[in-house]
Amino acid sequence: MEFNVADLHTQEEALHSSVEKVLKAVNTANTAKNAVNIEKFEELNHAALMKCNKDTMAKLIENLTKSLISNIVLCKSAAGTIDYVKSELIKVQREQLKSVQETVQTEIKTEMKTWSEIARKNCDNKAPTLKTVKKAVQSAVQDDARSRNFIVHGVPEDYSTCPADLADEVLDKILQHNNHSDIVAAYRIGVKKREDGRPRPIKVTMNSNESVKEALSRANHLKKSLCTTYHSWFVAPDRNREEQATHKKLVAQLKEKISAEPSKYHYIKDGKVLSVVNAYKR
Repeated sequence: MEFNVADLHTQEEALHSSVEKVLKAVNTANTAKNAVNIEKFEELNHAALMKCNKDTMAKLIENLTKSLISNIVLCKSAAGTIDYVKSELIKVQREQLKSVQETVQTEIKTEMKTWSEIARKNCDNKAPTLKTVKKAVQSAVQDDARSRNFIVHGVPEDYSTCPADLADEVLDKILQHNNHSDIVAAYRIGVKKREDGRPRPIKVTMNSNESVKEALSRANHLKKSLCTTYHSWFVAPDRNREEQATHKKLVAQLKEKISAEPSKYHYIKDGKVLSVVNAYKR
């Protein structure tokens, strides 16, 4: 017999019926349909059973025995089904665990390869030491952290005392919507009273580098604003020292181009100073 829930309920009803017939034969059964008065089982003793004649007792025993045999067969089937399900579940769990382990191993190999390339690049093809590897890893981590920042320059110190509000205002102007829930932090950086008198920049941290890329790609909206206050503000990436030095040289080249060719529009893109004729103001 193949185990299923329907058979289980059928056998349960058959067994109940057999027991009820025995109890009724000795006048101790609850006559309600499909119900057995459990409290009356104590009255089912040898003396009570002796009141039944042989034919009635034989029929009761035959009926009860068939029900018990069917239940035994069903229990064996249930046990086999449970063992099978248990084995299949263990098999599935092992396959899932194997899949997870293979995925983790692949990711580890990929990350190790990435870190290895970073270390090799930063060590000038020399045999890496613990110090050089540590420096390369720190540099990579710092670059990753900087990718979630952008810097706002040109905002006067007395414009607002709350950098977070300033960050929200800047994003409102450049993204042109007021949903800025991806701002993580904002604060002024550097010495408060600079020798050149310029205001301290504001560093804004977002929850992802994609949010920063979007902000930087639309930064020119500040220049297009009807409010001239924003025309002196500008948004830039969070550059490291080497990138700052390179960008400073590019800015110097840009100024030379503007002075030498004022009729053209000059701009910096992909690490180069480019010029176009009759360009519209961005």
